[in-house]
Amino acid sequence: MQQPSIISLKPPQLAAHNTKEGVTCIRPHRERIFKVSVEFTHEKLICHNYGHGGAGWTFLFGCVPELIQQFEAALEQNPSFKNKPITVIGAGCYGLLTAIMLKQQGHKVTIIAQETNNLASENAAGFFFPRPRKSSTEQEKAIFHAMGIASYKAYLAIAASKHSFIKTGASIIPAYFGLDIDPGFGPYHAQGLIEPPIPITINFGNGKEYPMMRSDIIYINAERLMQQLHARVKELHIPIISQTVDTFDQITEPIIFNCAGWGAKKLTNDPRLVPVQGHLITLQQQSHLDQLEYLINVKVIMTNPDGTQRDELIYYAPKGQGVLGITFKRGCDSLTANTHEFDRLLQRCHDFFGT
Repeated sequence: MQQPSIISLKPPQLAAHNTKEGVTCIRPHRERIFKVSVEFTHEKLICHNYGHGGAGWTFLFGCVPELIQQFEAALEQNPSFKNKPITVIGAGCYGLLTAIMLKQQGHKVTIIAQETNNLASENAAGFFFPRPRKSSTEQEKAIFHAMGIASYKAYLAIAASKHSFIKTGASIIPAYFGLDIDPGFGPYHAQGLIEPPIPITINFGNGKEYPMMRSDIIYINAERLMQQLHARVKELHIPIISQTVDTFDQITEPIIFNCAGWGAKKLTNDPRLVPVQGHLITLQQQSHLDQLEYLINVKVIMTNPDGTQRDELIYYAPKGQGVLGITFKRGCDSLTANTHEFDRLLQRCHDFFGT
């Protein structure tokens, strides 16, 4: 049997002066599947798009057009809502793209958001990771596949400079996955959107060598994409109002698009929506950035203080000068950083990369 190819990679530098800051974010994770639906309540037409968890960018260009199609169908059935002003709740990637697409179709749109800076959308590492949730039904898995594939095609258009208003922010780079990681690319292989993975061995040139699977996939530069979404919102003269929204009754407009992320918990009291706290570490002063244009996603075993062991994840993405991740603290909705988690993350990255 032919041995897998050995690929030499430059590891990121992880000395104290190479780490910039720790970032904490809350992912709005909805059990089984995200919420993309239209409902009539309190004499309003409310369009929900939330619960994507850590895969918000992954499904963005599938879920937003899908919800707008559902909205247009609802208008046909309820013509009294036609030509009414629309409020979009949330200024993350879902809120911005929704407002842009609605405005481009001729609707009058306003964005209302509690926060417009330092959002989870901006802090995302940039992995395209379309795997359905373990508890999803077969029908829900089919939705994951359909929304993910539609989104991936949009990212391919961006990477090829063929998107109508987004000109940069997505590119195809090599991604290396641990042998026990399934990113959910099977349907993408079947459609020829992603080539089947190749077994390889990566070597960091310092004694650290690992068997992996390589796939050349879309890397999502979340920061750059958010800049372009904001620029497009400004070009279209879509107002953004800073306001906390606790109930839909606070909105006077009859049509609401709920893209509130974790804020959707308070608005809907959806029992399937749970917070998942994440920690990232951004890097700085990296030499030879051109050699760090790759993605890493592996599972490692860490030992707890009591001697027990647990699986942990390591992400590396070339965002900025590099970002390390990640943690999944289910049920934690605090943005207060857990310094112990940053220490654990940095330690397992030191061990893995050998730096």
